[in-house]
Amino acid sequence: MDSLARLLFLKLDNKRMGEATKNHRPPRLSALLASDAPVGIVFRRGPTNLVRAILWDRERDKFKPGQLFKGRIFVDRSDLSPDGRHMIYFAMGGANWAIPETGGTWTAISAVPSLKAITLWGQGGETWGGGGLFTSNSSYWLDLNLRTFLIRDESKLTRFSTRPAEYDVRRAGWVRKETARGGIYEKFLPNGWVLRRIDQYPKAHRYEIELLEDRTKLEFRTWEWADWDRSRLVWAEQGWLRAAKLGVHKLGRIRTLYDFNETDVSRQLH
Repeated sequence: MDSLARLLFLKLDNKRMGEATKNHRPPRLSALLASDAPVGIVFRRGPTNLVRAILWDRERDKFKPGQLFKGRIFVDRSDLSPDGRHMIYFAMGGANWAIPETGGTWTAISAVPSLKAITLWGQGGETWGGGGLFTSNSSYWLDLNLRTFLIRDESKLTRFSTRPAEYDVRRAGWVRKETARGGIYEKFLPNGWVLRRIDQYPKAHRYEIELLEDRTKLEFRTWEWADWDRSRLVWAEQGWLRAAKLGVHKLGRIRTLYDFNETDVSRQLH
């Protein structure tokens, strides 16, 4: 290949790489953390109607790919039991892959990390109602309404029909505050810090942390999920799962736990 041809080839190759980067959309990430065990489930969404559930060993920061789900999982209406053994989740499937008897939307309880429903409640295609949270390792509360119906129950867990008195103070420590523009969730962290998620529908929620002593505030507009994991802050942005300790007035050294931008995560994880 002569010099001119090589130059043209390099220009064309760089152009293609630039277009691929421009058109790349990172997957959406969210997660559930067990409160009493170093277990988590990461949900990788992308393309839009494909969700991969990934087991997260938070002790060693190792990841193991789970099932690929065609549809949507509403993580905000889902929960892990404190011991990390069970998951309750609310899901919606498309016409070709929904569980037929549910009507298209359902709440399931599964044995982590599987999504297979050992207890299944149909929601008849509606997204009003559905989902729930664990009140202990052996009991849960289900957000049911008149459209909710039981299909099977093999979990041997106890369901409480009464809405928990402190429903807005989640087991994981989040406190909800109502504002004129939307809800705010706060979690109080060590050394006077507070992690805050601000919901401003229809805009995407955003995260910030604040040191209450002197009102030092750090905003993170690229974060799409964040939580406190024992002694560190963990969050997702642009397809990366990251972690950092809290410093005096800033974040400590940032670690990338995993890059989930790979198209076929199941082939990359081990």
